[in-house]
Amino acid sequence: MQRKQLDFQPSICNDRINACVNECCKEGRAMGEETGRSKAGSDDALYRKVTLYLMPLLITCYTVSYLDRINISFAKPHMMGDLGLNEAVYGLGAGLFFLGYAASEVPSNLLMHRFGPRRWLSRILMTWGLISMGMMLVWSEYSFYIFRIALGIGEAGLFPGVIFYLMRWYPTDRRATVTSLFYLAAPLAGIFGAPISGLIIAHMHGAASLAGWQWMFLLEGLPAVLLAFVVWFKLRDTIEGASWLSSSEKVRLRTNIDAENVRKPEMGILDVFKNVDVLLLAAILFGIVLAQSGIFFYLPSLIKGAGVTDTVQLGIYSAVPYAGAVIVMLAVGRNSDRKRERFLHFVGSCLFGVAGFLISVWFKHNLVLVLIGLSMALGGVMAVLPVFWSLPTAALKDVSAAAGIAFINSIGLTAGFFAPFIIGFLTQSTSTLDLGIYCVAGIWTACVAVSVVYFTRQKSRSAPAAVGASAGAVR
Repeated sequence: MQRKQLDFQPSICNDRINACVNECCKEGRAMGEETGRSKAGSDDALYRKVTLYLMPLLITCYTVSYLDRINISFAKPHMMGDLGLNEAVYGLGAGLFFLGYAASEVPSNLLMHRFGPRRWLSRILMTWGLISMGMMLVWSEYSFYIFRIALGIGEAGLFPGVIFYLMRWYPTDRRATVTSLFYLAAPLAGIFGAPISGLIIAHMHGAASLAGWQWMFLLEGLPAVLLAFVVWFKLRDTIEGASWLSSSEKVRLRTNIDAENVRKPEMGILDVFKNVDVLLLAAILFGIVLAQSGIFFYLPSLIKGAGVTDTVQLGIYSAVPYAGAVIVMLAVGRNSDRKRERFLHFVGSCLFGVAGFLISVWFKHNLVLVLIGLSMALGGVMAVLPVFWSLPTAALKDVSAAAGIAFINSIGLTAGFFAPFIIGFLTQSTSTLDLGIYCVAGIWTACVAVSVVYFTRQKSRSAPAAVGASAGAVR
């Protein structure tokens, strides 16, 4: 009996096996995508809840902080006349705030890590509120310097403390959006603070034998003192201490943060100060803050140079660039998180702002173009900051994050001293703001070049890891 030989064709079997595997993979991917979408939607709702609880209070605190920092620009014309100060003295005094602030940043953030955000942020609010109210007592050039340094020391730690605090709640891919919400404080301080300051100075002048600028410092420093008590009773130091979250919500938040922290390298406090990436970020922030300080302290002066002399009108027009900055900042921060892209959003925002500076100088006698240029400059500087702060928070954790964020911010904030001093000196020497604004725009452009170096280093570092992951997948 002859056996029939089986016709075995390996190629047909392999084709069928591959078809089955591909079908299974498609189903698996579909299920995974559905699960991912479900988890993302659930996480979106949870982080929305966290944002609605935390951010209104934190934004309010930083708005008051910004107003107390920049209201000196609204008091400037009246204060300089009453006390006999010149442009160079004003520029130096405005900048000394940042030296006191920068010198106290790292110690303040380390103490916040030790005592907890609730206690330390309350202390900061109380201290700077009282000092800001005390600005009404300035009587001479040197008392002006002393109060500005004291205000910087008192306010030090608020911003890096909040950035560090938000790291405890939000993962990296959500931080540019939430940081842009926090940065709403700056334009809000301008939108509401400029007209309010103008009204106080104009209508309170002479009441109780005090000048209008004295009333402005008194009334605008008081909210910080009151907010110290709100922060004490409302804020919680950790996810686990939040009574407004359910147990399952706390677990999900903690899991997301812990999963991210596992991927971050361990770094001692002293190592932070020697890390090349940290130093590059500090240099980049220096250029950004220089531009930011230039526009904050001289925005009213640039608008006044375009022909606006009435105090109330000056306050209203000064609010226009801040309103435009809100739109630009929120759009850039959200889009950067959604696309998980930082470099183009960073560089584009910087160059947009530099162009705004140039327009405000080239067309300085045209009010409409000056407002457009200042809106672009302020929009660029405010849009780039949330993107910037997503960079160090993605690489640092725990106490190294507290030290690193404060160190970067302290180096960057020294630019807040140089900007008004440089512009004030050049203005005093040339009788025009033009050269000072050109100088600030040039340094900001140089900071873009430094950012290219930083991003190139990050890209070269991540490339081997990506190749290794691909090789592992092939094996």
